[in-house]
Amino acid sequence: MSPTVLVTGPTGTTGRATVQALLAAGATLRVASRQAADPRLPAGVAAVPFDWEDRRTWAPALDGVDALSLVTPSFHPDEGSLAADLAAAAVRAGVRRIVKLSAMGVEQMPENGHRQAEIAIERSGAAWIHLRPNFFMENFIHFYGEGIRTAGGIFLPAGDGASSFVAAADIGRAAAAALLSTRSGEAWDLTGPAALTHTEVAAILSAQRGTPVVYHALPADVARAQWASFGMSPFAIARMDMLYAAVSAGWCAAVTDTVARETGRAPLDFATWAHAQGPVWG
Repeated sequence: MSPTVLVTGPTGTTGRATVQALLAAGATLRVASRQAADPRLPAGVAAVPFDWEDRRTWAPALDGVDALSLVTPSFHPDEGSLAADLAAAAVRAGVRRIVKLSAMGVEQMPENGHRQAEIAIERSGAAWIHLRPNFFMENFIHFYGEGIRTAGGIFLPAGDGASSFVAAADIGRAAAAALLSTRSGEAWDLTGPAALTHTEVAAILSAQRGTPVVYHALPADVARAQWASFGMSPFAIARMDMLYAAVSAGWCAAVTDTVARETGRAPLDFATWAHAQGPVWG
């Protein structure tokens, strides 16, 4: 009998992909949502009330669950303790497996909330696999798409560093594989098939749009001011600053075979992914 899997963050970039991959695998699925009838959820998917800010919803959502896909709210300053508390609640409820969406390289950053959450999960008593993806390809739609569409530019403090961008669909398939696995005690670095600089990304998007897209390498202080003008919190700005410092330093260029090994499918390359997005580029 298929294990019952609870997916947190089911309407987010990777959460939607995880839901689709679990459905394709025939998993018994429920999703944690503040809205019982969220139109963004696939038809027929069972939604259970869940709110990170209302811990009374946690135990009922976890009741009868075998495996938990744990995705914490983006840029949450208490991410480590929040994930630790949910992991503890999950184990009390009888959850046997926890798969945490983390980030590539966090094993080198003990102060990072993702890593603190990982450590708590490792100590929880549940079987576990950590997913550590590199930057999402979808960031160029959800976070940087407006600049691409309206100004023909990518504006980031990434220097000339390359990143092995990975598609959300590949992260979702890896998540489903981890959630339905019997293995434990592993961390999976998830990347696309190649590392690209943002200049190379701009060239791919230029070909897709038929009009130029230019990468503008912002100084870090200019980027911080820009993010502040968008209303980002100081915590989020500090996290972004750290991430792009790592890109500039060349620390995000590693390429792994994990997606192909764990899902049986080669990861999407950036050009194929960009073409599949169709008119989104404007």
